[in-house]
Parts: sequence; structure tokens; C-alpha cells
Amino acid sequence: MGTFDLIFAIVLIAATIWAMTWFPDIPGGTEGHHEALTARYEKSDDGAIDDHPSYGDAAIAYVDRIVDRQLTKARGILSFDGLILAFLGLIARDTAKLDVAKMHMVPVLLLMGLLAGSSAICLFLFRARWGYVADFRTFSREIAATLALTRRRSFWIERTVRLSLLSLAGIVVLVIATVVGH
Repeated sequence: MGTFDLIFAIVLIAATIWAMTWFPDIPGGTEGHHEALTARYEKSDDGAIDDHPSYGDAAIAYVDRIVDRQLTKARGILSFDGLILAFLGLIARDTAKLDVAKMHMVPVLLLMGLLAGSSAICLFLFRARWGYVADFRTFSREIAATLALTRRRSFWIERTVRLSLLSLAGIVVLVIATVVGH
């Protein structure tokens, strides 16, 4: 393994650790979101959302749409990762005019690992989730449980986006390094 490959691997691993641990935009909890959402559907003269099925149903439908949008994002990330992995596979073949793998095998394998990790996280997001029976006893509890789920999924979706973008940047660097190296 050459000097470039060693530096590339160290930088890629450090960037991956940073990307997996730094999250400035995801809130620590969902209490404020829960209160804002239920206030939207409650009528001030009618009382709590749990006392009115029509308000509760509307709030639950809204929160479920958030989950659906997250799954759509995960599908998009899976498609992107598949395309980038296929591209990486094409430029890493012996028959390619620009054989990146011959010159940089370790970085290519690391990038493939990042893409596979991102895809695995996306597939994990597609698991069916029934939730706890106690969460379905009131609208408020169901909303709180679903918001907690969306918060957890937001962490994972953000991680997969970062891994995918990091992989794409790494591929660009490898292609440039391979072209310059010729």
C-alpha cells in the first residue's frame, strides 16, 4: 500500500467517524414537537386531543406521513448507493481504461464498505415496527411513540446520507488521483 492509499484510508476513516457522531440538527427529544403537533389539532374550547377521535386521527395521520417520507428518503438513498457502487465496480475492473482498483485497492474496498454500510442502515429502516400495545391506548401516546420513532430514524437517515456523500467524494478523489498518477 502506497503513501497516498495510507493517507486516503486514514482521512476516510477519520471522516467516517466524524460523520457518524456529529449531529447538530437533530433535537435531543420530541416533547416540543409533540406539544406543537397536538396544539395544531386540538380546539381550545374542546379539550385534549385524546378526548376527540377526529382530532387524534388527523394528528396520527400527519405523524404517519412523516414516517412514510422517511422511508421514501431511505429508498432514494438505497438507489443512489446502488448506482455509485455499480460505478465504482465498473471503474475498478481490469478491463476498464481507468483501473482505479489496480492502483488503489484498499481505498476502493473501504469505499465499497461505506456504501454497503449505508445500504445496510437503509434496509434496517424498512423493518416493520408494530410498537408497544400501551402506545396505542391514547392518541397522545401514539403520537409520542411515532415522533420518537421518527427522531431515531432521522439519526440513521442523516448518517446514511453522510456516508453516501463521503463515498462519492472519495470516488472523485480516487479517480483524480488515478488520472494524475498516469
